Amino acid sequence: MRPNPLAPTVLLLLPLLLGPLLLGACSSVGAAPGTSTDVGGAAPVAAAPPPPWTFVHEPIDDAEARALEPVLAEGVRTVERFFGSPFPEPFSVTVHPERAAFDATLPPEWGIGKSECWMVASGVAAGLQLLSPRAWKSEACEHDAADARHVRDLIAHELVHVYHGQHNPSPDFVDVTGIDWFVEGLATYASGQLAAGELAPAREVLERGAGPKELATAWSGKYRYGVSGSLVAFLDLELGRARLTELLDATSAEELLARIGMDEAELLERWRAWVLGTP
Repeated sequence: MRPNPLAPTVLLLLPLLLGPLLLGACSSVGAAPGTSTDVGGAAPVAAAPPPPWTFVHEPIDDAEARALEPVLAEGVRTVERFFGSPFPEPFSVTVHPERAAFDATLPPEWGIGKSECWMVASGVAAGLQLLSPRAWKSEACEHDAADARHVRDLIAHELVHVYHGQHNPSPDFVDVTGIDWFVEGLATYASGQLAAGELAPAREVLERGAGPKELATAWSGKYRYGVSGSLVAFLDLELGRARLTELLDATSAEELLARIGMDEAELLERWRAWVLGTP
């Protein structure tokens, strides 16, 4: 979720590497930092790198934070595998115990004020803000914290925004104009949400002749995820993953279309044909 054009306990998820210091009677060369060996003299094995995130949460959400650790790890792998490179910067993951605390983190420039009930997370370059899944039942709608796949895809979606923000001149997307469909469509596609069933709604809306007539309205209405996600899926097919990734630093509709190499009418026409012709 990235709207509109569009104290806490810190849990550091850095592994604590402890090991005995073995002193021999005679001098020997020790293992290099960040590696380990067995007593049989096997080749050094590099230690796993620390995760790129830092957790921030209230004590009431200790259990939620522990449950989210593997979900975050999987989401990071999904994003880095899609783009072919790691997150360039570390980021924070903040779990908010209630909606008022979540709303307070939204940039004023987004013009949100009080968030809608379906808004439970946001992502920018600095990190991911999440309304605790513990509170979804009482303070959110359209989200089921017991649905593991739903939670996984939602976290991956926001992590795409984090990655995108870290590659964009406007890290919090405040200074981008007219590319909401691309920002949200990229997150929908790269997170796997499109493959999870969002393409069918896009086909449905086009078959009824109700698809967007301009890109500015692609990220709106009931079918916004399927429409925007399938637009980016089409671009991935047409341009290739490398060129799609190069679009991460675009900040305006004009710049984006120029680099895609199509005008708005051509893009929408070819996208419609692709969606309707996809089995």
